[in-house]
Amino acid sequence: MMDEFTCTAFHFLRPQVLWLLIPAAVLLYFWLNNTSRQDGWQQSCDPELLAAMQIQTSAKGTRWTWLYWPITFLTIVALAGPAVRQMPVPMVKNQSALIIALDVSKSMLSDDLKPSRLQRAKFKIQDLLEQRKDGQTALVVYSGDAFVVTPLTDDTETIVSLMDVLDPSIMPVSGTNTQAALDKATELLEQAGINRGQILLVTDSIDMYKAEDKLKQVADDGTVIHVLAVGTATGAPIPTNQGFLKDLRGQIVIPKVNFDDLQEAARMGQGRFSVLSNSNDRDELYELNPANDDEDNKDELGGENFIDDGPLLALLIVPLLALLYRRGILMVLCLGFMLNTQPSHAFEWDDLWLNKDQQAFRELENDPTKAFQKAENQKIKAAAAYKKQDFKAAQNLYPENGQSLVDHYNRGNALAQAGEYQAAIESYEQALTYNPDDEDTLYNKKLIEEALQQQQQNQQNQQDQNDQQNQDGEQNQDNQQQQQQQQDQQNQESSEQEKREQQQQAQKDQQSETGEEQQEDQQQKQQAEQQQPGGIGAQ
Repeated sequence: MMDEFTCTAFHFLRPQVLWLLIPAAVLLYFWLNNTSRQDGWQQSCDPELLAAMQIQTSAKGTRWTWLYWPITFLTIVALAGPAVRQMPVPMVKNQSALIIALDVSKSMLSDDLKPSRLQRAKFKIQDLLEQRKDGQTALVVYSGDAFVVTPLTDDTETIVSLMDVLDPSIMPVSGTNTQAALDKATELLEQAGINRGQILLVTDSIDMYKAEDKLKQVADDGTVIHVLAVGTATGAPIPTNQGFLKDLRGQIVIPKVNFDDLQEAARMGQGRFSVLSNSNDRDELYELNPANDDEDNKDELGGENFIDDGPLLALLIVPLLALLYRRGILMVLCLGFMLNTQPSHAFEWDDLWLNKDQQAFRELENDPTKAFQKAENQKIKAAAAYKKQDFKAAQNLYPENGQSLVDHYNRGNALAQAGEYQAAIESYEQALTYNPDDEDTLYNKKLIEEALQQQQQNQQNQQDQNDQQNQDGEQNQDNQQQQQQQQDQQNQESSEQEKREQQQQAQKDQQSETGEEQQEDQQQKQQAEQQQPGGIGAQ
């Protein structure tokens, strides 16, 4: 838990309360003196008679009166609010803006810094983003012209994920146009409504003849320009697929870093100058949170949130009061703690120092499920639900009738992740009513509109495919019916053909029988005829 706290110089949150020490000391002194006397009878009675009349006060009764002094002192100091610790609060957000302008001209491919100037610059930017805990950051790349990679955002992981694709080959115009980079950076600041910001030029050269006026203009407007020089004074050739890069005369180009020009540019921009080279392993860069940051760029709830340690100090008063009024209570408490061996899980140690929302915010990154269970604030609970990818719960927790751009923007993100693209677009449109030029909202809205269009196209294609499949199924069914009909017709024709053959065979058999009968009749007639002539001759 102590990792969450930052120790600072000891001070009091309410130092004016300490003035009570003076009147409290005076009053306590007179009160103790008055109570130490017997009472008003000593002025009217003789000491011998008074001793017989009064019950003698036990010496033990006044032994502990000196404890009033530390009790009074500790009480007033505790009320003054001693503070030495500091911790972040979910609602505190630094809105300072940093525009990183990265030079991706061909000279940045020189390998005097291994593996190359450009790659070393990328590593340094990644280190910077990892150390930048809050504030908004944007990335601009430039060569002959400047282009925005990411607008101002607090999502540094997105910037890091896009670093790998940055290369001179993606730039349409060659050269090193510092003025264009400064114009694009100031344009981003104006779109975000930030009066003052910081620009970090990561480059190996600046044409001071062309960029001098622009550097002065940006600095006069209140924007600080830092310069990170990349490379060495001796330089190195620029490797290409065809060997080293050569100029029009066929000479190998060796870009050298002019540190004087780069340092002069940082001076004009009223910023810091640092060098990224092989000889400087600990490349000192400008302060991440400089003391002269514009206060207008911080949230209204910003500032140092110190923890009041007065309650801890007040705990010391308890045993003193116990000694003063209940001298046997300490023994009872000690026995009670020794006899109570059953651990209690209903109370956590963090509950002494952090409320539920602060505990949830601390668990938000590492354990969003636990943060969701602890959070009482609806926005923190919604953020935890979004982190644990419970987008349905997140969209319900983010207010539908939000009162700020952030409310509608966050709800739109949750709806988009849940796949409800149309509702997400409507939420983004409500967010744009607060700031029509918000880059993040416009970018996300465009992405979701494209996703919705793609989803509708896919649904249409799926519907067309289903219709085509149904049509093909009906056609196949018709073909099967036709084939079945043809098969039945063929079977019927075969059956009729078989019947005709049987009839023909029957006719042939009948004709054959008839022929045999006729032949037998004819033979009988011939035999009869032969017999008749023979008989006549015998007579």
